[in-house]
Amino acid sequence: MTNFGGAFDLSSLNKEASGNQVTELLVRADQNLLRQYVELSDRVPVLLFISDPSSESESLRQLLLQVLQGSEGRFAAAELSLTDSPQLAQAVGVSMAPAMLALLAGKPAPLFQGEVSQEQLLQVLGQVLQLAAQNNITGRVNTASQPEPAKPLSPEHERAFAAIEAGDLAGAKEQYQSILTEYPNDLEAAAGLAQVELMIRLRSEPASELDKLLAPADQLMAQGNPAGAFDYLLDAFAQQIDQRDQIRMRLLELFSLLGDSDAAVLSARRRLASLMF
Repeated sequence: MTNFGGAFDLSSLNKEASGNQVTELLVRADQNLLRQYVELSDRVPVLLFISDPSSESESLRQLLLQVLQGSEGRFAAAELSLTDSPQLAQAVGVSMAPAMLALLAGKPAPLFQGEVSQEQLLQVLGQVLQLAAQNNITGRVNTASQPEPAKPLSPEHERAFAAIEAGDLAGAKEQYQSILTEYPNDLEAAAGLAQVELMIRLRSEPASELDKLLAPADQLMAQGNPAGAFDYLLDAFAQQIDQRDQIRMRLLELFSLLGDSDAAVLSARRRLASLMF
């Protein structure tokens, strides 16, 4: 089952949106449903898959379904048939299939046209999640295949999440720091703090030479390329003798976004150990 990884996993920042009920992971779109999903895109990232009867569309449909099954409700998705509903496809600016768009707060954004690999699809959807998080669109959908409610957040985590929803990243950062002061081993709070700090950095201009050195890693994370971010920082670690501690701390912070079991983290940790010793 496909997993997006902690770089785009807002599970520690997020709660299930009880009102975001959908009938299927990928539903057939008509005009009424499309209108509903435009409204839903204020709360949850929406994917529009434009299909036709071709084998390329069927291949992409199966790949998309596999990814959606592993996304834990992070996306709502609708399929729009270019053959059956050409006027609707034209309304969203698509004339060829297969293709995919994202809807964020009612605004369409073309993602790609034609076939893509699973790796390419995950990278694109990772970018969608990052952009959605920057715009406080962090809800999830519930489907018949996802009946179990999420574990309730503690009041402290609720306050941090509420601050994120309100666009108060500084307040969310302060709340997570407060949680970690009392509970240093709270991995969800550590991941939440790392995610919020990443979002803050992405919205700010680098203020120092060190910030400028580390900034490309943040951009790679935002693009859905954590392995590239780790490689960049490890290369810098090997070259920048005087700033190794700061680079190592940034690496550890980004590791917490994915978790210790992630393959990219395991590989980067091995290389970091070899560089240190």
